[in-house]
Amino acid sequence: MGRGLPVGLSGPFARSAADADVVAKRRHVRDSVWQHDLPEIPELDNLFAPEGPIQEAEMLAAQAFGGAQRTWFLVNGSTAGVLAALLAVVRRHQQQQQQQPNGASRISKVLLPRNVHKSAINGLILAGADPVFLSPVYDKEWDICHGIPIDGEGGLDDALKVHGPGGDIAAVLLVSPTYHGVIMDIKQAALLCARYKVPLIVDEAHGAHLAFLERDGQTAAIKPAAAAALEGALALGADLVVQSTHKTLTAVSQCAMMHAGNGPLVDEGLLEFVGSALQFVQSSSPNYVLLASLDGARWQLAAPAGEGRGALRQAQVLAKKAKQLLRSETPFPVLDLPVVGSMRGAFVGLDPLRVTVGMMGTGMSGFDADEVLIEEHGVYAELPASRTLTFAVGPGNVDEDVERLVAAFKALAASLQEIELKEGKKGKDMTPNVVVEFPAFDGQQAAVGTRRCGPREAYFTASEVMSTSDASIVGRASAETVCPYPPGIPVLLPGELITTEVLRFLQGVLDAGGSVTGCSDPSLGMLRVLCLE
Repeated sequence: MGRGLPVGLSGPFARSAADADVVAKRRHVRDSVWQHDLPEIPELDNLFAPEGPIQEAEMLAAQAFGGAQRTWFLVNGSTAGVLAALLAVVRRHQQQQQQQPNGASRISKVLLPRNVHKSAINGLILAGADPVFLSPVYDKEWDICHGIPIDGEGGLDDALKVHGPGGDIAAVLLVSPTYHGVIMDIKQAALLCARYKVPLIVDEAHGAHLAFLERDGQTAAIKPAAAAALEGALALGADLVVQSTHKTLTAVSQCAMMHAGNGPLVDEGLLEFVGSALQFVQSSSPNYVLLASLDGARWQLAAPAGEGRGALRQAQVLAKKAKQLLRSETPFPVLDLPVVGSMRGAFVGLDPLRVTVGMMGTGMSGFDADEVLIEEHGVYAELPASRTLTFAVGPGNVDEDVERLVAAFKALAASLQEIELKEGKKGKDMTPNVVVEFPAFDGQQAAVGTRRCGPREAYFTASEVMSTSDASIVGRASAETVCPYPPGIPVLLPGELITTEVLRFLQGVLDAGGSVTGCSDPSLGMLRVLCLE
């Protein structure tokens, strides 16, 4: 963890590739790493039946990452973990149903957020399960989605009351933290799931580092739930936790881990099914450089000589400094914890290493600001969006990075003020991609509950392309995922019926300067629909 960006970390401020020390390190890594790209030989163990060094490395990782009952190394990213977790829980659920007195097997259901990662939808297709979607809390001011509410109307508690007693739920899958660092109340979610004997899977791809962060005593005293959120999903009671070790720690790209909790629902049968499912979604010839990278990332955090925890603590100091300076020296707002209880468990904690800056009221979108910061200041955001820029501070950053970030935003504020003085208004004509009022989204625009078939049947059903201007497209089932941004929540998924409201909302997003992703025609002139008639 040197001055340069650590390998595998998507850093917030790119240092010049011409820096001599960075170039030297990269050459050293380039020249030496391939010495460890070895074939499968007995001495190097078998990833799918470990009994030697891989088994030892996974056991050490299980201990380091919070005392997991079992940890699996993943060489196909968190995607492999999510796919395997869903395959395993649905397989067990199906077998449990078959062992009931009547022996009848019903389609398994999975409760999950509407804005879940696409790997979860693919997992449902592979497992043959049906989704029960929950709408995340949409923050209109910041134009971002948080977690799903725990209680109240549309919350996890409600969904479990409706679907849990019948025994149809194979699992609950939640995403925490989000890309913006928002952490939902996993502890309460785990308690609810345990009450209904439903396994809880947490996609913690952006939170592998949480358990190693230093707790803020002041925050713990004022907002204990916010402090507890930083313990990580495993410590808070989740049954299966998938983490991208390459995103917030120092493993190389596509390296991840899955941890099994110690709750009563994680028995030998589930562990066996997870191991079996991983053979479906990972290469039978895993790269040992990736495996060694995972072990190295663990060592940096667990071994005193690794100095990983100290580096994370320093990153926390830098992130806190960046937030303080941005608030005190620039007019741009910085995302912070909400009022306690205001989000019904959808937002109880915030990753201290994420810095999300708002562009509201400037007449400039986050995308436009990102271009200016890159071209004029060499500052790169982790995630530019319509009204925000999110930065990820990591172990490879130093004080100069924070100074450059703050200076860039001060310069941006000065240029916006200059435009305002020249034009006598707040920069509304500054760029063609201005921030405008997008259509209001409250979750009702999505085609929830209007499904013709499940995602697996939709995947294997014949389809055709239709023009969205053809009135007969209304009532047809979509063959693809259609996700407008904002709000970043799919309004159509395979098998769901196309409605006039959905089409009107999508067109409104496009007219306001937003975008539509996931479908073959992002202009929305055409949509692929199922041939079910």
